[in-house]
Amino acid sequence: MKESFILPIYIPCSGLCAGAFMFPPRWFLPYDALFQLITAFVALAVAMYALRGHQWVRERTLYALFLAFLLLSIGLFINCITLTYTYLFGVSFTSPSDPLSVADMGFWAYYALSMFAYSLLVFAYTLRLRESSVPLSALVLVGAGGNGAGGSGAGGGGAGGGAAGSTLLTAGPVAELILVILLLIIVISQLAHLMVRRSRYAIMVTFSFLLMLVSHLLIMFSSLEDIVYVVGRVLELTGFLSLFVVLYGLRRSG
Repeated sequence: MKESFILPIYIPCSGLCAGAFMFPPRWFLPYDALFQLITAFVALAVAMYALRGHQWVRERTLYALFLAFLLLSIGLFINCITLTYTYLFGVSFTSPSDPLSVADMGFWAYYALSMFAYSLLVFAYTLRLRESSVPLSALVLVGAGGNGAGGSGAGGGGAGGGAAGSTLLTAGPVAELILVILLLIIVISQLAHLMVRRSRYAIMVTFSFLLMLVSHLLIMFSSLEDIVYVVGRVLELTGFLSLFVVLYGLRRSG
């Protein structure tokens, strides 16, 4: 049997464990709540500095960053409260027919706000891709040329990639998968932007979102080991702190 956290039921491990929702191990709940609280304050600081930057230079992406991290901050605060409630009141595992619990609603609110926040950034950053269309097209052409030179070896890689994609879809919860996809689009958009305007701050922003992407990937596969989830949360906080350092440095230099 395997314990699912968001859907408080026991799930038989014959085929369903890979798709079960993965949440923090119970021993990590109080620490996770603290991580979420700290990350929420950092996200709020990122939002405030992004708003100040927007007021200073009137850049559209900074305003999108403000809205996104304000939503992320709210979602993280809700998640912190949810984790604390779950730990203090010892939310038990019940049958699937029970009504939606407070913990369930808290987790879904966190994911809904996170998805909306990262969707805002995807919209803002993909609009900026128009400036990166030439170098991005060149990158695609180079990649296509490399695949053609690879011959039959490329075909073998395609088969392996299909298996990996199938594992990815079945191993993590749908909500985490959506966040991974959104963050992947953001990272790709940032990389394309770097091909047009390369700067130390732009590289740090890309690195920050890359850390967030890796953190959610680890959380997706956290059923493997408890430490995988813990490392994922640490990387998420590191990514938020890195982005805050970027905006703080830009503010001081401005």
